[in-house]
Amino acid sequence: MDYRIVCTEQEPAQNPPKHAHIVAVGTGTDPDKADQRLTLTQVIQKMDNGDRFYTKGLRTGKIAWVEKYWCSYCRQHHIRSSPDATTDNNLDSLRYCSWKS
Repeated sequence: MDYRIVCTEQEPAQNPPKHAHIVAVGTGTDPDKADQRLTLTQVIQKMDNGDRFYTKGLRTGKIAWVEKYWCSYCRQHHIRSSPDATTDNNLDSLRYCSWKS
């Protein structure tokens, strides 16, 4: 199954380099409202089972596939968008998720 990521939750990395890692994402078809929240662990499990995740730029409409990678500083897998020539489809460019109970 393919999932569109529309927002992210990030936390600062504890070790160098000083940057943030995605800890959860929101998926859905509406970029302004996520249908479901998935933790990083859930995303990686789904990817390992053959599911795919992507982002779509609001201005360009271009899709970037999401890939998992190993962070040697954190010693665990994380996710990132595949590199391309546009920035509006990067995971880091997506809005932050704001979940309401």
